[in-house]
Amino acid sequence: MVDSPAVPTLPPLEGWVRVDESTDRLFQFGLVTVRARTVVYEDETLRTRVATSDDGPWRFLFASRLVIRPRTPMSKALTQLVLSNATSGLESRLRTRGFSNIRRTGSRTLAVEGGEAEVVRYDAAVETDGVELAADAYLAVTPVDGEFLLTGGAYPREVVDGDEKTAAVLREAIDPERFREELFEVIRRVE
Repeated sequence: MVDSPAVPTLPPLEGWVRVDESTDRLFQFGLVTVRARTVVYEDETLRTRVATSDDGPWRFLFASRLVIRPRTPMSKALTQLVLSNATSGLESRLRTRGFSNIRRTGSRTLAVEGGEAEVVRYDAAVETDGVELAADAYLAVTPVDGEFLLTGGAYPREVVDGDEKTAAVLREAIDPERFREELFEVIRRVE
């Protein structure tokens, strides 16, 4: 593919497995083309530890490199445009993975290698084997060298209600502080 974006480079991810990689033309208008290269990972350790009959609320994360051609000067307005479109993409990805009640709850900036990322936080819900879970999801957009890195993911935060046997196993496996910190480490270090 002509001018295909490079695969984003993530820090080492112990216990994670790559489940998808894609290159997509997101937009073309006249001479302007926007392409993205995306990798998606799931927490295989958590999936193995908590056996359920469905795909479950497994932690996942993704990283995309977004390239605009011809090269466009970076600006706050362009970053906000990319962020706006990326949030719609994350919400769609969450729904596809079974998350519901997706609600944007805040945004902030975060210092990352080589600059600053715009980070959006979401609350959501997900159900597995008759157990309802609250979940957190994040999306970060980082302008880097004339391109954008989009990084994010979601993880279960706490058991809300449901079958007590499955809920007990999930309560033991869910560690939202560690999950959040690991996701933010990826956001800070993706290249």
